[in-house]
Amino acid sequence: MTSQVSGLLKEAIAPELQAALFRPALERDFSAVLPYMAEANKAHVLMLCATGIISREVGRALARAILELEGAGPGAFPLDAALEDPYFNYEARVIAMTGAEIGGRMHIARSRNDLKAAQDRLRARDKTLHVIAGEIAARLALLESAARHAGVVMPGYTHLQPAQPITFGFYLLGLGHAFERDHDRIAGCYRRINVNPLGAGALAGTSFPIDRAMTSQYLGFDRVDPHAQDAVASRDYLIELLGHCSLMAATWGRLAQDFYVMTSYEFATLTFPDSVAGTSSMMPQKKNMVVLESLKARAATILGAYLSGIVGIKGTNFTLTVDGSRDGFRWAWSALDDTIDALTVLRIVVDKAEPRPSRMRELVQANYSTATDLADALVREGFLSFREAHHVVGGAVRLAIERRVPADRIDAALIAEAAAKVLGRQVAIGPATCAEAVDPVRAAERRAGTGGPAQADMAAMCKALGQRLDADTRWLAGERTRIDGARKKLERDFATLAGVPAAVR
Repeated sequence: MTSQVSGLLKEAIAPELQAALFRPALERDFSAVLPYMAEANKAHVLMLCATGIISREVGRALARAILELEGAGPGAFPLDAALEDPYFNYEARVIAMTGAEIGGRMHIARSRNDLKAAQDRLRARDKTLHVIAGEIAARLALLESAARHAGVVMPGYTHLQPAQPITFGFYLLGLGHAFERDHDRIAGCYRRINVNPLGAGALAGTSFPIDRAMTSQYLGFDRVDPHAQDAVASRDYLIELLGHCSLMAATWGRLAQDFYVMTSYEFATLTFPDSVAGTSSMMPQKKNMVVLESLKARAATILGAYLSGIVGIKGTNFTLTVDGSRDGFRWAWSALDDTIDALTVLRIVVDKAEPRPSRMRELVQANYSTATDLADALVREGFLSFREAHHVVGGAVRLAIERRVPADRIDAALIAEAAAKVLGRQVAIGPATCAEAVDPVRAAERRAGTGGPAQADMAAMCKALGQRLDADTRWLAGERTRIDGARKKLERDFATLAGVPAAVR
């Protein structure tokens, strides 16, 4: 059998290769890339007509075929692995409908290379906007929950050991800052994604007098890619996007891990409704936090796609290659879908998480996390250096643990006893000062002006985060409106070329 795609190649692709390589990829990718291929085809045909590269009559015939195929959907294409890939299968249907003289003109002034690059950028752009929408929704949930729980005092941990009193709202607000940085990284990547490679051809441009600005406007791209070889050779924007999503997944994985520990029987500081829990097939008492487990797991799958992409491309030549543009990114699209879905889960988890204030207060009163405040009080009132105060309070905590005295019962007498043992001299601290130092609510409130859990600091941070969140939300809405406008113009002009009413979308 002769090749269906080449006058040079006299043999068709071996059946074994079709079965092992081309058919699985074709069946996996065709439906997903079809809308982007059709969009790029529309912009390209309109541009070819506008520049006089093809006649209006040829353009009309092509437009009608493209619209008919679009209406019929993926089922209109009897996929043939001997045609290698989605584009040759698409073109074969157009030629079957219009004849080679007309259908064969659709590919003037372009290559599969720049077409595939354009499809990837359009697809990545859509995914990125969904990712941004998801993280904005999650940030809003964090901000609202932080405001609700700004006064809920809880132990803060370092090394998973009690450290200092904070509030649940303060903890959530920290994650709000982290996800804001994720937004900045992804929004920056978006600007590098939304670039038009059409016109780059195989790698060296085209000799036809095309209008790249026109295809950019129709497709909603911000600008054209200035270098043809770079346009088809590079998928660094996709690796960058996966890397930023991996970072974000690591952050939500840490939140999920904290919540996972907090919901355990031993901690019992956080609770969830049954709607976000699972159970055991054997043990009737179990309320398993399977949603949190799944949220943590997504970080691994997204990181795997990132590694697959960067390893796939690192050893390729700086030009278009299958491993550097397709196989290396086999998992990229599902990972981006995982990111979008996980952000929905994250928003629900944050919204549904309910702290247990009494249990949090019980722990923070007993676990010696106010020890630093005692040391600070000794510096201020006892005129000790901080290192001396640190040793004295450490000795006092040791005595309290041995005598089963909870943190909020450490008094001036115990401090004096510890000072005598540690320093060999008396240290005076008033009973009221000591009592105030070991009060976890006051300890949290004392940390003002330094980005701590004090109510004034919390209010200022909430306001600033809210203002930036509003700006990011407006940007997203504006970008979606701009792209939607470009697509509507593309549909109107293409329908006019075809001589049919524009589809309502």
